[in-house]
Amino acid sequence: MNEEIRDVKSKMQVWEDRFLRFIHAYMRVIDRIRSKKHWLPTDYQGTPHIITPKFARSKEVVQLDDKRFVHDKSPDNFTKCLDIGFALVGLLPIIIVGMMGVYAVLSEFNYNPVFYSLFLLTIFSALALISLPIFLLCFAYVRKSPKRMLIWDRENGTVTLPPRFWGEHEVVPFKDIKVKLIRNIASVVNFHILAAFRPSDGQPIEFGLLHDNAKDWAFFCWYMDKTRPLPPGEVFDPYRERDEERRRREIAGEARWELEDVGEVLNNSQFLCS
Repeated sequence: MNEEIRDVKSKMQVWEDRFLRFIHAYMRVIDRIRSKKHWLPTDYQGTPHIITPKFARSKEVVQLDDKRFVHDKSPDNFTKCLDIGFALVGLLPIIIVGMMGVYAVLSEFNYNPVFYSLFLLTIFSALALISLPIFLLCFAYVRKSPKRMLIWDRENGTVTLPPRFWGEHEVVPFKDIKVKLIRNIASVVNFHILAAFRPSDGQPIEFGLLHDNAKDWAFFCWYMDKTRPLPPGEVFDPYRERDEERRRREIAGEARWELEDVGEVLNNSQFLCS
């Protein structure tokens, strides 16, 4: 009995893996259409977005200090249902156009029974082929969606990218991260949004703070650069002294200086970054 259960579970796992590969391939085509061509540089130095204390105290910010910024991107049940609703509503134009085509073609052939059957079979097969991945994706999204923790680890110079729908989190060195702008389907105001692409499966993980892409990306590049002081903003004020001491030790270690000789270098670097 136990062997039969294990065999059934094994077969279900095989079909689940095939389904995941199919959905990834299906979404990769859409993502390629949505995304721009050029990758953003990780050494970008623009005017950064300043994080407010209100945002820092929100539920989606798990940790924000001189070591890491942990951003909980997990959608709640309401958001999941809303996403599913948008996906299903998106099928309506396809169905309406299909039915209009059926009516127009059948009227030309005086509703011939044979042609009527073949034509309906073709139309509904095409509709099923288009809509089935969306229905399956909606079902799997609610059932298997994991916690999505986006972790900007300043201390270790890495970024932990969550899966978009399901799977494992993936750690990427910040210097190797691939970020570009992709079209924001869910908004009519902010037409593009930042997205980091996972190396293993190419899933784009959307992120941003103010929905000002240049300022948002400038903030993350500044925050992840350990050679610079912490970004401007009062939320980082409690950690500036500790971060400066860390930078002092690292500079002294690399150049083999005494700690007292590093102050002028840090002051000059802070002046250049401001």
